[in-house]
Amino acid sequence: MAEGDLVFPDGFYWGCAASSHQVEGNCTNNQWWAWEQEGGHIKDGSVSGLACDHYNRFEEDFALARELGQNAHRMSIEWSRVEPEEGRWDQAEVDHYKRVLESMQGNGLTPFVTLHHFTNPLWFEAKGGWSSPDAPELIARYSGHMAKELGDLAPFWLTINEPNVVAGACYVAGVHPPQKRDMALGAQAYRNLLVAHGRMYHAVKESAPHDPKVGIVLNMSFVQPADPDSEEDRQSAELYDRFWNEYFLAGVEKGVISPPVGGGEEAPGLKGTWDVIGLNYYSRTVIRRGSPPVGVEAVPPSEDAERSVMGWEVYPEGLYYCLLRLKRYGIPVYVTENGISTEDDQQRCRYILRHLREVHRAIGDGVDVRSYLHWSLVDNFEWAEGYGQWFGLVAMEPGTLDRKPRASAYMFRDIARTNRVPADLLRHYGL
Repeated sequence: MAEGDLVFPDGFYWGCAASSHQVEGNCTNNQWWAWEQEGGHIKDGSVSGLACDHYNRFEEDFALARELGQNAHRMSIEWSRVEPEEGRWDQAEVDHYKRVLESMQGNGLTPFVTLHHFTNPLWFEAKGGWSSPDAPELIARYSGHMAKELGDLAPFWLTINEPNVVAGACYVAGVHPPQKRDMALGAQAYRNLLVAHGRMYHAVKESAPHDPKVGIVLNMSFVQPADPDSEEDRQSAELYDRFWNEYFLAGVEKGVISPPVGGGEEAPGLKGTWDVIGLNYYSRTVIRRGSPPVGVEAVPPSEDAERSVMGWEVYPEGLYYCLLRLKRYGIPVYVTENGISTEDDQQRCRYILRHLREVHRAIGDGVDVRSYLHWSLVDNFEWAEGYGQWFGLVAMEPGTLDRKPRASAYMFRDIARTNRVPADLLRHYGL
């Protein structure tokens, strides 16, 4: 070990994350597939279609992950496959996910199972999706069934991926299906998502044959006022942070529906429903006072800021501050997504190293961080952006769908295998 190496704790999880709709292909029974078929919604004009064909190629993908030094993988179950109609379970699809999890284990990958990652079965969407008062009970039933069927194959269960993004993008900003721009519907969705998490937690704990670790996955942003000396900007930034970050954190910690969605009323069974905290981090958000009725406006990155193809500012320090914020809860933290869309793989290498340095810094300051799961293993269907984004350590060749590891995949392999970031690698990238 050389002086200056960043050494990570024993047992640290190194891997990648994915979601069913983005990689499996032919997820024809959910609201995203239906929305894509309407046309005009996806930036590059594509549809998810066959995606990465991971549904049929999961053995190949997990063998590749093993070869690339990884010891963990985060996946999601496609709810619309296993419960294609309300109350009817498709055992063949349940058995498929059993094979998926067994393949992970056979390749030395510890499974992190996400129960809901953006997609709803068509029947659930027809009931109103996340705006429906029935939503928490319906998804809890599904969660319990999956935990009963698959609970002995996965030690980590994650309830809902990025509930703040689900509510905000679907019901407030209107950029994801069902494309609503209604603050009242958004508030209902925020409330139902939080309550649903609590019920899903208990359903998994009660149904799994062993005692798995269960938690939520939060997309957190490091929020700053555009002008720290402006009282208006500071108040606007605080309001945004409360809506984006604090609502779900306070909700699970205290078991309440807090402002701006509720008035602090108790949600029975919600308090303390986390054994782990999953953190997805990509960038910071700079806020200034906006015009009514919202009163909040995000400031775009400056012209000289480093950005991804998504247009997101590269701001690794924000990951450190988000991790430090989570320290107070005393719950193990797992970085469940972090990555960059870029066609410049050297930029990807530098991005990973800079963010790992911040993870290591947080660990040094007492944060119990136990994983770094990169988004993603293979380039895939990036929701409303289509196929015009490149997040993968591995490129996917159009047409053949062949997997082509990038240099960043081998850099990550060496880090994962040795559980450290060598000092000379940091120096090579000027860090």
